[in-house]
Amino acid sequence: MGSFHDRIPSNMWRVVFFERRGNRVHQDRTGPWLPEKQLAKNWADWFKERGYHVALQDQNGGMEKMYPGIPG
Repeated sequence: MGSFHDRIPSNMWRVVFFERRGNRVHQDRTGPWLPEKQLAKNWADWFKERGYHVALQDQNGGMEKMYPGIPG
């Protein structure tokens, strides 16, 4: 039987939502943590197709932009 830490994925990803308020871009909310980057990217693409401004965030706080002008 492995330890609890052996079962935790080493790099989690989530979708981060942004909202434009005048000339400012505000981080509005975040999605749940997902165990694979591709899974998070699939969700981000789905939301992006529906007009949301999104980015991907890794568990270390790194941000991967999916729109120009979004902080990251």
